[in-house]
Amino acid sequence: MPRLTERIVARSKPRKTKYEVSCSRVVGFFLRVLPSGKKAYYVRFRDERGKDRRVRLGTTTELSFDEALRLARDRLAGPSEAPDRTSRGARSALIQPDRALECPQFSDFAERFLREHAAIRLKPSTLKDYRHMVKRYLVPAFGPVPLDRIDTVDVTRFHASLAETPSTANANLQLLSSIYSKAIAWRVLDHSFTPPTRGVPRFPRRRRERFLGPRERAKLERFLDQALRRRPNERGYISWHAVAAIRLLAMTGMRRDEILDLTWDMVDARHRSFRLPDSKTGQKIVPVSDDTLALVRECRTVWESCKYSPKPRHVVYSRVGKRIFSSSLTRTWCERVRDRIPGFEGVRLHDLRHSAASDALMAGVPLAVVGKILGHRRPETTARYAHIADSVVSDAVEAMSRAIRHGARTGKRLKNSK
Repeated sequence: MPRLTERIVARSKPRKTKYEVSCSRVVGFFLRVLPSGKKAYYVRFRDERGKDRRVRLGTTTELSFDEALRLARDRLAGPSEAPDRTSRGARSALIQPDRALECPQFSDFAERFLREHAAIRLKPSTLKDYRHMVKRYLVPAFGPVPLDRIDTVDVTRFHASLAETPSTANANLQLLSSIYSKAIAWRVLDHSFTPPTRGVPRFPRRRRERFLGPRERAKLERFLDQALRRRPNERGYISWHAVAAIRLLAMTGMRRDEILDLTWDMVDARHRSFRLPDSKTGQKIVPVSDDTLALVRECRTVWESCKYSPKPRHVVYSRVGKRIFSSSLTRTWCERVRDRIPGFEGVRLHDLRHSAASDALMAGVPLAVVGKILGHRRPETTARYAHIADSVVSDAVEAMSRAIRHGARTGKRLKNSK
């Protein structure tokens, strides 16, 4: 262990990852160097419970080396009148008032994160998922450990333990990263603290994209028409509103809950749009086509003839006049539609949204416009459909090549054949 000196501090250069230079003269005194180039003095000791603690003294711009060394000696040695300067109790008694020692256990801060951030800022469904992950995975793994004692090795080991469910592993890693971000933002941890989630690679995402082609769309429409012609007690029957919801999903590319939450006051037929006050990405306006408005007018006709009092608020509703449960529509799709159409094995209800994006791109609509239609917050989300746009460009290049070959061979333009 080298002797930490002012010269060594000046010569300590930043690396790709943070590192520490300990001092052999004052055991427990060390310098931490961050990739950004920032350097800070720390002391390390064990408290009365035997837990390893680290206290930040200050940066090299705030303290001179001599000041940091003197402060480290004072904090590690304890008061001059203490009978045993090196005792564990003397050290903890001296440093206990420092706020840096008041780092909460992970379980306690996770509860605060859920209570003061997730419950206020996030949607109920997201809050429910976060609470489940904290209770099921994160607290059993890190519960009694102080926030500043969890390191990258611990997080990497935890992430690897969920390798059989990569989506769950990545979701927990993202939540853990958010918890540490809040801990730094709320000054529970120092701003120079490096979250242990940084540098932990995510598992590759397995895309589950399935797009309906023109023939499959026609097959779906014929099946839905047949289902509507059946009687309620007959096998293969699907309620009118469930069919309308599926058709709206296929025509607009909206999310399932956006369709099920759609109320009449959100329909703006004059401007050909749905005005959603809330969605997964917040408030948004969804432009719709004439065919979609025609289907909405059919829904209006059915709504006007219903005998419920008061009349339902939603465009599509259940047999008791209330909002259709999300799980109910998904079950209808899986059990009464997908499983009864040959070739539709594995097609999810959400794939209707993917199919809408596919059809738009195949028709030559730019990716940015498709993202606007679907309500994507980030361009990267729409970029997952780029390979479809590439296929359109590839077909155009082939058509151009045929025209060039035809002109070179015959001296005439190639006529457009449809």
